[in-house]
Amino acid sequence: MKVEHFAKEVASILPHLIRGIAKNQNDALKKGTITFPQYLTLNVLSVQDTLKMKDIAAELNISLPATTGLIERLYSIKAIERIYDKNDRRVIYIKLTSKGKKIVKDVRLEREKGIIELFSKLTGKEREDYFNILKKITTGLYNNAL
Repeated sequence: MKVEHFAKEVASILPHLIRGIAKNQNDALKKGTITFPQYLTLNVLSVQDTLKMKDIAAELNISLPATTGLIERLYSIKAIERIYDKNDRRVIYIKLTSKGKKIVKDVRLEREKGIIELFSKLTGKEREDYFNILKKITTGLYNNAL
C-alpha cells in the first residue's frame, strides 16, 4: 500500500476508532467535568509532577495565555494548586491536588476498560504487533521519548 493511500485510509478510520474507544466510558471527560485539553494538562502534570506555566505550554504546544486559561479553570475546580517561587513571585509552579490525581486515575481506568473491550477481539500477537507499531511511531514523534 502506498503511503498516500495509507494516510487517506488512516485519516478516515482514526476518528471512528477514537469515538469507539470513548463511546462506552463513564469518565470525567464524558460527564463534562473537564475538557480534553484540561485532561491533557492534568496528564502532563501527573507525569512531570510540578511544572512552571511556560513548561506546561511547551509540553502541550500551546500559547502561554491559552495555558493560563486552562490552569485557571483547573484551579477553580481544585484539580491543581499554584505554588509561588520563594525567590521570585512571578514564577508559579503548578502541581496536581489529590482531586486532580483522582481525575487522571479515573479517566485512565475508564480508557483502559475501553481499550480492553476493543482489543480483546485481537490475538495476543496482533496486540503485540499493534503496540510495537504505536511505540515506534511515538518514539519517532518525540525523539526516543519511550
